[in-house]
Amino acid sequence: MEETLASDTQKAKQLTPKEVHEQSLELSKSASGIIPFMEGEIVRLEEESAKFESGEQDNAEFTPFRLRQGVYGQRQADVQMIRIKLPGGRVTPEALDVLSDISANYAPLHKGHITTRENIQFHHIPLSECPDVIRMLGEVGLSTREACGNTVRNVVGSPSAGVCEDEIFDPTPYLAAYVRFGVRNPLTQSFPRKFKTAFTGCESHDAVAAAIQDLTYVSQIKNIDGQPKKGFKVFVGGGTSIMPRLAKPLYEFLPEEDYLRLAQAIWTVFNNAESLRKNRMMARLKVLIDRIGLDEFRDLVEAELSQIGPIDPSPYMDITDLQRERPPVSNGNGSNGVSSNEQSEFNKWKESNVFRQKQEGYFLVYVKPVRGDLTAEQFKGLATILRSFTGGRASATQEQNLALRWVPEEQLGKLWVALKDLGLADPGALTIANVVSCPGTDSCKLGITASMGLAKAIGEEVNSWGELLDDNGVKKIRIKMSGCPNGCGLHHIANIGFHGAAVKGPEGQQIPSYELFLGGNYGDNQVEDSRIGSRIPKVKVPAKMVPGVVRQITNYYKNERSDESEEFNQFLDRVGLEGITEVASKAAEVSETAEPGSDLYFDWERTNAYVLERGEGECAV
Repeated sequence: MEETLASDTQKAKQLTPKEVHEQSLELSKSASGIIPFMEGEIVRLEEESAKFESGEQDNAEFTPFRLRQGVYGQRQADVQMIRIKLPGGRVTPEALDVLSDISANYAPLHKGHITTRENIQFHHIPLSECPDVIRMLGEVGLSTREACGNTVRNVVGSPSAGVCEDEIFDPTPYLAAYVRFGVRNPLTQSFPRKFKTAFTGCESHDAVAAAIQDLTYVSQIKNIDGQPKKGFKVFVGGGTSIMPRLAKPLYEFLPEEDYLRLAQAIWTVFNNAESLRKNRMMARLKVLIDRIGLDEFRDLVEAELSQIGPIDPSPYMDITDLQRERPPVSNGNGSNGVSSNEQSEFNKWKESNVFRQKQEGYFLVYVKPVRGDLTAEQFKGLATILRSFTGGRASATQEQNLALRWVPEEQLGKLWVALKDLGLADPGALTIANVVSCPGTDSCKLGITASMGLAKAIGEEVNSWGELLDDNGVKKIRIKMSGCPNGCGLHHIANIGFHGAAVKGPEGQQIPSYELFLGGNYGDNQVEDSRIGSRIPKVKVPAKMVPGVVRQITNYYKNERSDESEEFNQFLDRVGLEGITEVASKAAEVSETAEPGSDLYFDWERTNAYVLERGEGECAV
């Protein structure tokens, strides 16, 4: 079906999806961001929104269009969530300034949220105001195009791309070309379901959750005829939700000139899989591969490849000006700006949040916002920090942090002071203290529980541990949670993961609860070593008891491990899940005798007694 995705505002023109894609690629040459802004789309959004609100257009027709513009319906009526794509997570000071303005002037809660897909989201925005927000974003090179819907979603990259010590090569230009090739592409506009992609340059360190993506490219260099050749190892078919699967290796080495050809072939196979369209809840690429097997899937892909001619990625890869970082001069001189009575606090932050780059004298610094939230003041302050202390770019991460790049060693103290003034100098960015969560019932229609509230409660519990929190093995534990089984909080790959559930008390009243997952893993090893956590069957822990259960599990591990070098997952492999299951089961049994009106019947950060309410989500529209 033809749709007016772009138009001349003086002379309305119907463009086919193919023409829009070609126009988009042409605009990429001079765009201020990786995804070019197209005014005609926003004019169309205004027109279609007005028709919808006046009752002229049906919701079933309007919703898919709205989603392709990155505007997502919320749990609350008559307001929207705007999701901003950050390809590779990268963001500029100018972008942060605009994000601050949006937080202050359009978002009722005056904050934005970093997601586990390196997006930034704003919530509770009236539909009529969404076009104005998207135009503001376009002025600084940001885009919401295809951030939602059955499209190629935001493409994840490593926050350390280009500065990582063991990087094979920086895949960022390839990531950008893939994004430009995929956005507004006629083939990618109405997949059976969403399609998630990641790029990483490190084979030995997974910073992109590579094993739970539909498609992941891992940088490789192969010696061919005595010459080094760039290419990628390719993984396909990962995903979480109710049928978690780890991605499988499709090709050990794919030459760089073929990687867009492969993307088009995989997209075509996925798009043509009519069996997936019969049930949107079972329509991800992992389902197709599960049904037909990896070998048959590869045969289908290669059949498509035989019909696809060369696709030169180089015209889409010129992002030199967009990605150029201008590191401050590192001279090793100057005071660090930290007072003597703050030195211990600074050292603790530096130990957990600061990492050496491969470039001598420069460091990568992780900022840990609480629950991934940033206020208008914090966005503005971070923009100033980027201009003063970094190469001019930051990266959002899947851990809901922000990574600052190219910080000279002698500026670390002054940077810490500036972050502390913003309330963003918390240590533990890559430790157990960094608890990751989806929005849950704060805004999501599919949410069952208030996972954001629980994340804050667990964070406060962990930070009260004292000596236990200083234990090296404990520090390495990762905790993640989702407000429903779908897994947006990445709980399946956490060492300790939770997803929302509900149980009935003795008099039939509902109690917000969580199912428990143990032993998941990604991040500190190869893609093939990633693991889906084991669900503890028939155990649902009341939400208000989860922080205490986390402490009991952690103490059990610390007290029973063979020695200090035995990490959490190694411990579980050795002793099994029985001991921890007993801890969780005892907590779950409390719901059987919960007195009516007790605290167990109230979810975190809620004043009304809990009632299970689940709306119709838009993820499968």
